[in-house]
Amino acid sequence: MPVAGGAEAGCSTEHGTYRSGNYRLVRHIGAIMRTPPNQLPCWTERTNMPTTATFHSWLGTLFGHSEWQVLLLLDNKTALQFLVAWSLFESKCFAGYVRAPDIAQYAQRTAPSIGPAALRDAAAHFHARYQDRKRFENLMHGHKDQRLLALLRRSFDELTSEDRLFLLVFVVFRYRNNIFHGNKGVESWLFYREQIQICVQAMQILVSHAEQTTPTMKDEAA
Repeated sequence: MPVAGGAEAGCSTEHGTYRSGNYRLVRHIGAIMRTPPNQLPCWTERTNMPTTATFHSWLGTLFGHSEWQVLLLLDNKTALQFLVAWSLFESKCFAGYVRAPDIAQYAQRTAPSIGPAALRDAAAHFHARYQDRKRFENLMHGHKDQRLLALLRRSFDELTSEDRLFLLVFVVFRYRNNIFHGNKGVESWLFYREQIQICVQAMQILVSHAEQTTPTMKDEAA
């Protein structure tokens, strides 16, 4: 992360146990939205969850961070949009779980079917931004990716559509992993509102493209 309260840096968090859960949750939410209010189940009467802990403290414990950090995150519209978009993106485009090595394969199979202009501005923005060595180090936070580094060393006009998609998705991936790992945790991550919004817009395009290719989002939940 940048020294001035930056939030670009972070550490990867492995959530292997949730690989298929995100997509089921998204589909279930879709089904709920199409259900008349009087037909919705009353979960408050069926849950066995303890009522002493607030949602924020529960989520903070789950992530290993303070309730205050979670409150900051959930109280921010841009952050919520990022979290929802990421959940959809990870579920729809990566079968529920994104790993850094998977991004190259995704870019290779997806780039040919996306118009070159769709994501050009977002990719160009991050390509220009991470010419700054300190910003790049803060984004990666000790992680390394030789392809990303090589792409940043080339001029943007030299990059293929696959290169640009790889660069963009890798940056989005890093922003996701950096949420709780800035110099000041969530507070520093939220400092980068413009960058987060660009990530959200890119994910919207990619999720919509995937849905057009393979429609599943309107399926009824089982």
